[in-house]
Amino acid sequence: MNDGRRLEAIGIDVGGTFLKAARVGGGGELLAHLEEPVQKASADDLLSQMQEAVRGLEDGSAAHAVGVGLPGIVDSTSGKLYNAPNVPVLNGLDIGRELGQRTGRPCFAENDANAAALAEAWMGAGRGAERMLFVTLGTGVGGALVFEGRIWGGRSGYAGEIGHLQADPGGPPCGCGSWGCVETIAGGPGWERRARAALPTRASSLRGAPLLDPATIVAAALQGDALALELVDGAAAAVGMGVACALNLLNLDRVVIGGGVARAGEFLLGRIVEQARRRTFPHVFADAQFRPAELGSDAGVVGAARVALLGAPPGVAS
Repeated sequence: MNDGRRLEAIGIDVGGTFLKAARVGGGGELLAHLEEPVQKASADDLLSQMQEAVRGLEDGSAAHAVGVGLPGIVDSTSGKLYNAPNVPVLNGLDIGRELGQRTGRPCFAENDANAAALAEAWMGAGRGAERMLFVTLGTGVGGALVFEGRIWGGRSGYAGEIGHLQADPGGPPCGCGSWGCVETIAGGPGWERRARAALPTRASSLRGAPLLDPATIVAAALQGDALALELVDGAAAAVGMGVACALNLLNLDRVVIGGGVARAGEFLLGRIVEQARRRTFPHVFADAQFRPAELGSDAGVVGAARVALLGAPPGVAS
């Protein structure tokens, strides 16, 4: 039971360019929302911005808790943020503790992909699944595991990083320190790198394109451009390999795919599913449902609010 107030939480999604925040009801409904350029000149600037976002969204009615989705790894043993290249001023800080001291509210931090996964499991394409893999395709390839409605992060919170499974043993170096990772092929820069490597010797409508991003390549593939189709298939194969590894290891019942690249829809998703099918035990593949993410740009704030509700004192979250 809660204390009689309407069950609400504040969810904050900290990006490299924008900070988004929302007041979210206990049933997942968005009650108020804001979006503004992120202030990241210093840790104090960004923490103050988050504090002001909480104050503005509460509008005189205190939230039960605050959740923050962050573009890095939140170490579950220390609470500190690591590997956050887009907001380096926060590296090494326990954001939950720091923001809690400023707001007087229980505050909980989580990796942004994990937060989005919780949102999809709660209110989106993962509803009803007991064991879900969330894959986000954008500049990088992120992932998260949700078991029975909660993130399964492993020993320290690093589990679920499907983008750093190796898809090409002879592939290019990855920012993680390994090489040939799924992300080097299916992340945004990987699409461009592969296109530029092939264009000098191939006839393609992509020649002279101002951008060689996934959206441009997918548009060309939909028009039948042979090289663009190969590039799409290469990305789908890499993601499919990673998904197949997860399915064979964990026997999941739901795979949800989101992120900017995933907006290519069934054209890309169908290819990922087929690549996964070819590499997965038949009965394990049959157990899994594949679905596109449903919550779009709201996933980050809804998921951060869910982090808050799950981490709040007993009697608050359900």
